[in-house]
Amino acid sequence: MTPKRLKLNEFGPYTGSQTVDFGALQSQQLFLVHGDTGSGKSTLLDAICFALYGETSGAERDGDELRSDFSTPEDPTEVTLDFRLGEELYRVRRRPQQELAKKRGEGTTQKSEQADLFDRSDAEELGEDGQPVASGKRDVDNAVEDLLGLGHEQFRQVVVLPQGKFRKFLSAGSSEREEILKVLFETGRFERLQETLKEMEKEAEEGVRELRQRKEDELARQEVEGVKELKEKRKEKKSDLKEATGEKDQLAGRLESVREDLRQAESAQEALDELEAARIAVQELRERRGAHETRKDLLEAAQRAAEAAPVKDDLETRRKEKQSAEEEAASAEEAFEDAQEAFEAARGELESEKQRDGKRETLRKQKTRLENLEEEIGTLEEVEEKLAGHREKKEELAEKLSEAENEKSELQGALDEKQETLEEKKEITGKEDLRQKEFEEAETLRQKAEELESKQAAAEKAEETLQEAKRERERRKEASEAAADELQTLQERRREAYASVLASGLTEGKPCPVCGSEEHPAPVDEDRDVPGEEEIKQAQEEKEEASEALDESKLDVSEAKSTLTQKQAEVRSLQENHPALSEKTQEELEAHFEEAKEALSESQDAAEEAEALEESIQEQKEDISELEEEIGGLEGKIDETQTEIDRLGSKAETIRDRLPEEMDSREDFEEALEETTSDLEALEETLEEAESAVRKAREERAEKKQSATGKKQAAQQAAGRHAEAKERFQEALRENGFEDEAAFEEARRDKSERESLKEEVEGFEEKWAAATDRKSRAEEAAEGLEEPDPEEANRKVSSLEEKIDEVKEKETKLGVAMEEIKKALGEIEEIEGDLEEADERYSQVGFLSELARGDNESRMSLQRFVLATRLEEVLQVANEHIAHMTQDRYQLLRSEDVGDRRSGSGLDLLVHDAYTGDQRPVSTLSGGEGFMAALSLALGLSDVVQSLSGGRYLDTIFIDEGFGSLDPGALDRAMEALTDLKGSGRLVGIISHVSELKQRVSSRLEVEQTQEGSSISMTA
Repeated sequence: MTPKRLKLNEFGPYTGSQTVDFGALQSQQLFLVHGDTGSGKSTLLDAICFALYGETSGAERDGDELRSDFSTPEDPTEVTLDFRLGEELYRVRRRPQQELAKKRGEGTTQKSEQADLFDRSDAEELGEDGQPVASGKRDVDNAVEDLLGLGHEQFRQVVVLPQGKFRKFLSAGSSEREEILKVLFETGRFERLQETLKEMEKEAEEGVRELRQRKEDELARQEVEGVKELKEKRKEKKSDLKEATGEKDQLAGRLESVREDLRQAESAQEALDELEAARIAVQELRERRGAHETRKDLLEAAQRAAEAAPVKDDLETRRKEKQSAEEEAASAEEAFEDAQEAFEAARGELESEKQRDGKRETLRKQKTRLENLEEEIGTLEEVEEKLAGHREKKEELAEKLSEAENEKSELQGALDEKQETLEEKKEITGKEDLRQKEFEEAETLRQKAEELESKQAAAEKAEETLQEAKRERERRKEASEAAADELQTLQERRREAYASVLASGLTEGKPCPVCGSEEHPAPVDEDRDVPGEEEIKQAQEEKEEASEALDESKLDVSEAKSTLTQKQAEVRSLQENHPALSEKTQEELEAHFEEAKEALSESQDAAEEAEALEESIQEQKEDISELEEEIGGLEGKIDETQTEIDRLGSKAETIRDRLPEEMDSREDFEEALEETTSDLEALEETLEEAESAVRKAREERAEKKQSATGKKQAAQQAAGRHAEAKERFQEALRENGFEDEAAFEEARRDKSERESLKEEVEGFEEKWAAATDRKSRAEEAAEGLEEPDPEEANRKVSSLEEKIDEVKEKETKLGVAMEEIKKALGEIEEIEGDLEEADERYSQVGFLSELARGDNESRMSLQRFVLATRLEEVLQVANEHIAHMTQDRYQLLRSEDVGDRRSGSGLDLLVHDAYTGDQRPVSTLSGGEGFMAALSLALGLSDVVQSLSGGRYLDTIFIDEGFGSLDPGALDRAMEALTDLKGSGRLVGIISHVSELKQRVSSRLEVEQTQEGSSISMTA
């Protein structure tokens, strides 16, 4: 990722719009961002990180805290970054959550965070955004992380080394470093492989466990403990099955013989039973023959009665006609008499009603007079309604007038109070410029006091370091002198005892190394403690080591003196430039700053409040003017309304004078009219009903008279037809053999009864013939048969069938058991085959899974092993840089200590010190040494990731501060290492306030801080 162009608007300490064209710097590759402390240098890194991730470089400030203090509500805070990724060009734009002016109306409104990402690869103009890629914070965050392959935390550790954070990746733990390297080198596939192998191992183990459980379940279902026992069980079941089948065949033969005996007994019993049944049937029919003969006589008489029945039916019909006609004639005569009486009564009622015609006429005249008064009543109601409306209106206007006068009084009181407050605020506001100057002076003095305190502490620390170095130098001087004395003592003792040494080496028969004689008659026998060669050599080494240590202490004392001198000079410089630092304590300076700050804040707040008060006072004056106009209008309307009320009241009184005294309202009028109308309608309705009743009674009387005459004639005719029918019936009785009508009625049967008698007679005769024939056949079939015993034969059959069923059931169960055992053996054989394969797979997969997840001699997982290999490559490149910067003193190493695989070992870093030959943790490096190591490691990461072409283009690095911790020589070597990067095409940005760097780096971004905000200028 290479930044091309950064545009800030109202961001951090920067005012207005500021643009950084990184493209103009890339020809130099190395550039410096320089400016005073607090001017906003690090804010450029915040802007880049905020544009990409919505967070700042140091993760110490939220996006909504980065709005410029110099901004106005009309100017939004916004960051736009154009960057290149490989061959593609992108633009990302973000706005933090902020308060901005409303588009309509006054005041401000809270605006949510905004983010947009564009692809500008095909864009031709600078102002052209390009094709949208993502919009909204979450989508843009995800898209940027996918493009760069780095999260915010990883980006800060390998691309941006923020102020105070540059050692974090260097001193990070093995697990934290693993998370960063996983992303950079895309080793997720190895982690996924570990997880896949783990899942495969788990699945294989589960498969083995399931197969073993299936086998155990199958054996348990068969109630055996092993396959051998199951085969023995199958053998036993097979023998039992053969035995059951033989027993079944034997019982089946016996059953067939017994069944034949049963069939013969049942056949004989059936013949004897049939004979007995036939005899009983004939006897029963014989006993019923008397009743049969009676039914035959009844049937013959009923058939004769049926011949005379039609004549009898005709006679009955004529009788009913005669009776009905006579009854109707009597009823008609009675109805005529009733109609005559009703007519006379109705005519009397009509005469009575006609006598009330005078009262009806009086009511008609009264109704007409009342109807003529209705118009006057309507006019009165309309006038009174308007009168009530105007009175209500007058009350409403009076209420509004009172409210307006009260509101005017309240506004006038509030206006007087605000005008007094405004005068007070203006008096405070007039002191703002003076208080601003006092605040800035107090702030500068406080900062210098903090700087002085820090430098004094550093000088005291340097003094302590010098004294400790001097004490160490004295200790080492004493140790060096003691080691030299010890060596000299040993050498003198060895010289003094040299003869003894020679004597101790003489052997009889061998020449003396001094005189050559092979005889040694009087060797020195003094027994001395002579130092050996090893003791002398060790003392010599101790002397040299002590001497080297003394030289180092002398160098440390010299360096400590230089540091102390420098720190003391810095303290004196501050005190000379700011005499007030010596006159006041830190607490007094802090209190003075807080007082100035509060006074300035009071003036600023008073200015804002005064402006708001002036606007409010003007608004209230306008409101009071409007209320005065409203009060005048309300008073005029009240006068107009009262005039109309007086006019309408006079008109209402005039109308009431023309109305009857008892009729003061429409209710009285309507009640009188309704009562008169009701009485008139009731009288007229009664007269009409009486006239109608007379007409109806006259018509009813004539109709009833005509009906009575006709009914009387019909009755006479029906009597003649009845006499004729009676004569015909008597003739029919004589012809069919009946003495009288009673004999006829006794013999008479309806058709269904006759048919039933006929069926009974004929049925009996058929049954008699059938029964006698059945008896003859049964006697012939039972001739010569003896009484059988079928129950005994049946018991034998049932007994044998039960035994056969028991044997069959046993045979079936044994067959099912045999089949189940056969099936179980087959399944177990199949399970054992699968289990053998599953065991083999589990063994192989388990071995691979254990190896991959770190259950090995190195206690290192597959992914960590790959990362360790990549880290070795990174360290190889990083060591080239750190060797140059530290003059071959330091080398970075990967710790190979074996630990618990869960603790994330294998990626820890050590530093090898060539001066001591020891290896130690990187956390022991000093500030300057740590900076050079972190810088070397970051450069190594970038080189290796780039060379592997893993899709991560780390061709940019920003370094925020850290150079101030380097001595001049280390600074030279660090700058040489960074300058060497020009040929790699990587863009390196240094952010520092160290003035010396301005002479070393020609391409610069100068950040200038003023009272109106910071600004950026470029020197390419």
